[in-house]
Amino acid sequence: MSWKLVLGWFWTVVFGVFSLGAFGVAWEKYRLNSRGRWIEGEIVRVDEDKDSDGAPRFYPVVVFTPPDGDRIEVKSPSGKPYPPGLASGVGCKVDVRYDPASPTTIELPGYEGVGVLPALLVGVVLVGVTGFIAFEMLL
Repeated sequence: MSWKLVLGWFWTVVFGVFSLGAFGVAWEKYRLNSRGRWIEGEIVRVDEDKDSDGAPRFYPVVVFTPPDGDRIEVKSPSGKPYPPGLASGVGCKVDVRYDPASPTTIELPGYEGVGVLPALLVGVVLVGVTGFIAFEMLL
C-alpha cells in the first residue's frame, strides 16, 4: 500500500469522526432547545481552567433541584474568558435550562456555547471534506 493511500484513509477517518462529533453537538443542542425546562439554580462556585492557548476560562458551577429529582450540581459546558460579574457571582440565583431526560445537560444565560446551525454547518463541511478525500483516493 502506498503512503498516499494510508494518509488518505487516515484523514478520511479523522474528518469522519470530527463530523460525527459536530452532528452530536448539534443533536444535543437541538434536544436541549426543544425539550429543555427552565428552573432557578444557584451558582455555588466558579471553576477556572485554561483554553488551548493557555488563556483563562471561567465555568460557573450551579446547583438546582428538578421537580421530580434530587439536587444536581453541574459545571457549565461553556466558559468565558472572564469570571461572572457581581450580579451573577457565587451565591447568586440564575436561570438554568436543563434536559429532563438528562438533567446534567444544562445551559446558562450568557454561556450558551455553539448553536444548532453552526454545529450542523461544521458537520456538513466535514462530511464534504471526508467525501472529497475518499473520492480522491479512488482516482
